[in-house]
Amino acid sequence: MKRLFSLMLVTILILAACNSSKLSISELQSVPSKVQDVINSDSTLQMITNGEKNTYIVFHSTEAVSVELEVTENILNIKFNTTNQGNTELKQYVYKLNGGDSEHDTINVLVNEENMPFDGGMTIF
Repeated sequence: MKRLFSLMLVTILILAACNSSKLSISELQSVPSKVQDVINSDSTLQMITNGEKNTYIVFHSTEAVSVELEVTENILNIKFNTTNQGNTELKQYVYKLNGGDSEHDTINVLVNEENMPFDGGMTIF
């Protein structure tokens, strides 16, 4: 019984550790001022990072946007899907990459399944 309990405890700890390092992306409702200061409103797609390993993705669009992540080996795919809702006003969407202990050699962005490069590369503050 004691051995079974120990085995269950180790399994739970391993699962908790795996879940805590899972990579995710979330839209920010409040953008930190240091990030807002370096956002280029003329860029459609921008990546911003700082020395604390915080990575922000900024996407400007007149359409409604949803996002999902997909990891394939060492490639991180950020997939934006846009929906035309008749808006003409350009909206700024700011996302933060959360968690994930592994480094990715490549970040690939797709908008409606089409590759889109970052405008001007990466901004570091």
